[in-house]
Amino acid sequence: MPVSQTASLDKDQLRRLLVFLELGLCFACLVMFSEGLLPRLLASEENPEGSPLLRLLWLPVYGLVLAGCAWKLPQLFHAAIRLPFLMLILALAAASVFWSIDPAVTQRRVIAITATTLAGLFLAVRYDWRTLLRLLGCVWLTLAFISFFAGLIAPGFAVHGGEEHAGAWRGLWWQKNALGGHMARAAFLCGFLLLMDRPWRLVWAVATLLCTVLVIFSTSKTALLGLLLGFGVLAVAAWMRRGVVTTLLTLWAGIVAVGTAGLVLLLEPELVFQLLGRDATLTGRTDIWSALVGIIEARPLFGYGYGAFWDIGSEPAYQVRLATEWLVPTAHNGWLETALSIGLVGLAGLVLNFILVLGRSLRLALSNWTGVFALGVLAQFFLFSMSESIALQQNAIVWVTYVAVAAKVALSLQDNPQRHRRALLVRPDRFTSGRRRRGVPVSR
Repeated sequence: MPVSQTASLDKDQLRRLLVFLELGLCFACLVMFSEGLLPRLLASEENPEGSPLLRLLWLPVYGLVLAGCAWKLPQLFHAAIRLPFLMLILALAAASVFWSIDPAVTQRRVIAITATTLAGLFLAVRYDWRTLLRLLGCVWLTLAFISFFAGLIAPGFAVHGGEEHAGAWRGLWWQKNALGGHMARAAFLCGFLLLMDRPWRLVWAVATLLCTVLVIFSTSKTALLGLLLGFGVLAVAAWMRRGVVTTLLTLWAGIVAVGTAGLVLLLEPELVFQLLGRDATLTGRTDIWSALVGIIEARPLFGYGYGAFWDIGSEPAYQVRLATEWLVPTAHNGWLETALSIGLVGLAGLVLNFILVLGRSLRLALSNWTGVFALGVLAQFFLFSMSESIALQQNAIVWVTYVAVAAKVALSLQDNPQRHRRALLVRPDRFTSGRRRRGVPVSR
């Protein structure tokens, strides 16, 4: 073999090795962002961030994120300017050090939320849709397998004991709702890949089934609702491919169904709670929210500083815990949590960002299935954010995914603006790797 061909082969092998190494590092970082296992081993449920060793383990993750962002800095800037409201709330979080009730805590957590947000942006600009979703799918499949076998082999670790939640699975996390929420989102992701990613269809079929089983084992009602919501988005999208008339009728039926559900919730809320197996206080959440209204009114514009409100020694948090008569750890609502951290100005930024991404996802869904996936992510994000503090949360894979999807949707529309302007209720393209296929431009 000529020397030139040997050198070319060596370069190709080295390039493949580097790509594999890069994906492996991204996989490891995403596992860390899932907050599974390590907090259980190194920290306590009352103070999950209190472990000095766990904080040290985050440093290489932040270093890798910064290195990746430096490598893709022009593309990262291009994506960031397409998400102005997201940049606004991140800037507010950073600036809140100056008015925080605990500046040291806010400063530390601002570094974490900045790295978490940058991780999502990096994934968006570095990988095409198929590679990104496959990577996320592999992360969740791995965590689902470990959680499942942990429940079988070490039920004392992976299954709730005692009187409260006895028998409910919690997997690698502290609480059943965390397992249920993660697996509901993972089941939707793997279900989407099952439909779109033909070469790995068997893998995603197993993953979808396993994640669904774990949602059921968690006994979380909200997670089950989120699971049905995700699958419902896929089912409706598939049905709407039948034509324009079917699409319009489905949209009309959806509007009527949502309006009817809202009317029932307004007039007969107890009936809804009974169907969901919940009490009227949503397991004490409404008591927390009532107590937080007055707290937010005390510092309405810019809040109490990012990540500082619920810290030990916080006087306003003590007032909430005194009013509710239990050790409240979070607002159990992503929107209220944002208002506590960076005020109503930050909350407005979060709402506007959500609306912007929703509108873009609808546009993309008219011509590409990745838009359907984005709509499912947003629907589940909204549902879970109403009962859990998942918005603008540091070191959380939910926020990484939300940012990555928001950026990918923005970039996809900008890559092919004329095509998306012309598209109207047309058959979506097949899920592809981002390369052009049959002469049709595909969202990257």
